[in-house]
Amino acid sequence: MRILLVLIASFLSMLVSFSEISAAEFLSGREVTVAADEIWEGDLYISAQSVNVAGTVKGDLVVFSQALHVTGQIEGGVFAAAQQVLLEGECARTCRIACQAAEVGAGAQLGGDLVVAAYSLEIKQDAVISGDLIYAGFQAMLKGEIEQDVWAAVNRAELLGQVKQELSITTASSHTPDWQPLGQFWPGTPLVSIPQVKPGLTIDAGATIGSKLIYHSPEEANIAPQANITGPIEWIEPEPPLKPENENLNYFWQQVKRFLTILAMGVLMIVVCPHTTGGIVEQILQRPIASFLAGLIAVPLAVVLSAIVLALIVAVPMAFGWLHFDGLAVAGSLIASLAAVLYLGSVAFYFVFGAAVVTCITLGCVVFSDQRMTSRWALIVMLGFGLIFYIVLTCVPYLNVGIIAAAILFAFGGIFLWCMGKVLKGGQHENSREAAGS
Repeated sequence: MRILLVLIASFLSMLVSFSEISAAEFLSGREVTVAADEIWEGDLYISAQSVNVAGTVKGDLVVFSQALHVTGQIEGGVFAAAQQVLLEGECARTCRIACQAAEVGAGAQLGGDLVVAAYSLEIKQDAVISGDLIYAGFQAMLKGEIEQDVWAAVNRAELLGQVKQELSITTASSHTPDWQPLGQFWPGTPLVSIPQVKPGLTIDAGATIGSKLIYHSPEEANIAPQANITGPIEWIEPEPPLKPENENLNYFWQQVKRFLTILAMGVLMIVVCPHTTGGIVEQILQRPIASFLAGLIAVPLAVVLSAIVLALIVAVPMAFGWLHFDGLAVAGSLIASLAAVLYLGSVAFYFVFGAAVVTCITLGCVVFSDQRMTSRWALIVMLGFGLIFYIVLTCVPYLNVGIIAAAILFAFGGIFLWCMGKVLKGGQHENSREAAGS
C-alpha cells in the first residue's frame, strides 16, 4: 500500500508540473529523433510512435509513444508513457515511467529517483541510480547500482547488483507459473529484451545490500550465502486466511441486512413521494400485462437517455473547455449539470432499490387484497409483508434472476404508464377548460 501511495503521489506531481511550463517545445509525428548535436532549451514534449533522444534537453522530457530510447543528456526529469522504454543516457532529476517493459541500460546515469510502473523492469550492470527506486509491476531484475533505497511490489524479483541502503520488497510465491513474454507481441524488432526472472525473491551471489532487507512473501527468499547484506533480514509472512464461519449463518445475516436496506429505502420513497409510489403500484395491479409490456420499452429508454445525459456531461465541457463563459453561462452550465446528476441518480436509485420496493408493495397488496392504500402506514405495512416474499423468492437459485428482471420491468412499466396517465389527464383538463371558456 505504501508503494502504491508513493507511485500515485509521484505521478500526481508529474501532472502538477505540467501546469508550471515556462518554456516548452512540442514535437509530434510517426518517428521523432533528437540528434546528438541538437540542444533544446526548456522542456520538450513529444508525441510519436517512436522517439529517439540522443541530444541534450535543458529541461524536462515528456514523451507519449510506443517506444522511447534515450541516449542523450536530460538536465531535467523524464516523464514517459509508452510500451517500451530504454534509458541509456544521463538524467539529472527523477524519471517517472509507465510502460510495459523498461530497461536502464549499461552506463546510464540517473541523478534522481526512478519511479516505474511496468510489467518488467531491468537495470543493467554498470547502470547507476543516484536516488531511490520505486517500482510496481510483475518482475524486476536489478544488476546495476542503486545508491538509495528500493521499494518494490512485484510477483518476482532477482538482485544481482548493489542496493546501498534498504531493500523493502513484496513478492509472490516461488511456485507461481511463468508468464509468456510480451516481446513476441510487439511489431518489428523489440527495443527492450524482457529477461527471464526466477519466481519469488532471489538474492544472487555477489549482490550487495548496504542496510536491512525487508521482504513480504509467503515463502522464504532464496538468498545465496555469498550475498553481502549489511543489516538485518526481516521476513514478513502474510497473515493466514481467517477460518470461514458458519456459511449458513452468514448467508442469513446477509439476507437480514438486505431486508433492512430495502425496507429503509422503501420507507424513504413512501414518506417523500407517497402518491407517486401508490400510483405506480395501482398501475401494476390494474394493468399488469400493460405494465410488463411498457417496461420492455421504458427500461431500454431509460438506459439510452442516461447514456445521452452522461455523454453530454462529459462531452460538452471537453468540447467548449477552451472558451471563456460569462457568469450567467457558467451558472446555467452548473444548473444543467446538477439536473443531469439528479436524473442519473434517480434512475440508478430506481434500478437498485425502487424496482424492488414497488414490487414488494405490489406483493403486499396481493396478499391484503381487501385493504386500500389510503395512507403511508398502509403502504409501509404492505411493503414489509411483500418484502418477506421478495427476499424468499430471490434466494432461490436461477429463479432470483427472473424475479429481479420481472421486478425491474414491472416497476419501470408502472412508472411509465403512471407518467403517461398524468400527461394525458393534464391535456384533457386543459381541453375541457378551453371548451368551457369558449
